[in-house]
Amino acid sequence: MTKKTKAAIVLGGVVAGALWFVFLAGSADYPDTDVRNVDRDRLFAQTEKLLADSEAWPADVSDQSVVVASSLAPYPVRTVRYSVEVDGDLEKVIEYVRNENYSGKTRRQKADKYEDTLYENGPHEWVRRSVHIAPKPGGNRDAVVVYFEDRPDPKTYRVAFQSVETIDGKPWPPVEDAVRFKVLPSMYKVEEIAPGRVRIRKVEAVDPRGSMSTLMNNYFLSLVFFRPYMLDQAKQMRTTLDHARS
Repeated sequence: MTKKTKAAIVLGGVVAGALWFVFLAGSADYPDTDVRNVDRDRLFAQTEKLLADSEAWPADVSDQSVVVASSLAPYPVRTVRYSVEVDGDLEKVIEYVRNENYSGKTRRQKADKYEDTLYENGPHEWVRRSVHIAPKPGGNRDAVVVYFEDRPDPKTYRVAFQSVETIDGKPWPPVEDAVRFKVLPSMYKVEEIAPGRVRIRKVEAVDPRGSMSTLMNNYFLSLVFFRPYMLDQAKQMRTTLDHARS
């Protein structure tokens, strides 16, 4: 066997391994969820446990009062959690977090995404579609998510959320040229931990699906894109709330 032949075999193996890692190394299947079948109390219990368990995760990255951690448990995809503490009024922080999750009754347009409220059931339950616009040749992504908000006590506010595929058995209309994210049961929680001191925590798991493998998501996409996105979101929250206070 010549050196060129050996090199070609090695190169072929590397290419095959890379293609396997990117496209074939596992995928997750999830049952479709109808809005009517989401149990609010069960979702809060599940996500409260997830948030409590995430306290034991070692920090991946931190920036002053912002700490970001991640884990490959309990979902098939990486779950990312952040915690940020700010000085400020609890109600102002709650207003900020609610605005992050509720877009209102008309479309909210942002630089690289838009958001529509598709369904509301009273003031504390709604379904929102978020569409992320990617420059060509990248593909667009959308997510349809149900949110439940709650004030279990005067010093605590929380929002539990997850993807939903149907309402009354009817699928939500697709978005052209978009792959739909799967948001697994996740939570935002705001707490006044001392007078004038507020802690915000968010724990979220997103499966981008599409053609990429689970390993590609867990060991590349989530670390290079989703974890920095969560860090930037927490830092922006801290900066905005600090400016509002001053």
